[in-house]
Amino acid sequence: MRRKNGADEHENLERWLLTYADLITLLLAFFIMMYTFSKQDAQKYNEVTAHLKSIFSGGSGIAKKGNLEGKLPVDLQMQIGSNAMIEERIKQEFREIADENGLKNNITVFTDARGVVVRIMDKAFYDEGKADLKQGAKNALDKIIPIMKDIKNHIRIEGHTDNVPYNPGNSQLKDNWDLSVKRATTVVRVLLEGSRINPRRLTASGRSEYVPVDDRDTSDARQKNRRTEIILTPDLSELYELINKY
Repeated sequence: MRRKNGADEHENLERWLLTYADLITLLLAFFIMMYTFSKQDAQKYNEVTAHLKSIFSGGSGIAKKGNLEGKLPVDLQMQIGSNAMIEERIKQEFREIADENGLKNNITVFTDARGVVVRIMDKAFYDEGKADLKQGAKNALDKIIPIMKDIKNHIRIEGHTDNVPYNPGNSQLKDNWDLSVKRATTVVRVLLEGSRINPRRLTASGRSEYVPVDDRDTSDARQKNRRTEIILTPDLSELYELINKY
């Protein structure tokens, strides 16, 4: 009988080892699965990062899923709104018309966190206290309309004034809020006239005196603050589509 009990104890010990081995195997499979998921997430992260880099800087981006080394084709970069390419094209157009319309020192093009910005000082586009565009201003806008039509970027037009209270006189405008909004909508209408720009891509906003580029209380600062800005923000729809795939 003792031998039998010893055999049973040995058999029970072996069953425990089998259970333990099964547990270790499951844990190994679990950690392999977690490791695989982490690698996939890293790849997704790299793809999204590369796509963002392409959109905002015009640098290296993904040519197709999983390929992180190539560059987007030039036409695709323009479609998704490569800031560097858009900025250069707009600058080139303005170089050709700046001198003949007296706009050389009154229009600047640069890129910041918002996107590509075309900053136009008010005296280049409007008479003092007015919202009607000068003919030279319309000619300048005509030059960049084809660029805006070719890209997918959202286009935001912002009107800005200085902190001097607006004198309405016989005008229907009451204050700097009205003046800044009216100037922005005037630019919008010119961009839409005779063009195929989708109106849904356009936004007009008036910022009055409350977003100055120079907050000093001097005539030079006030002159800098009186401006209209055309802001081309990147279209992120393709990035959202990439994220939604996962």
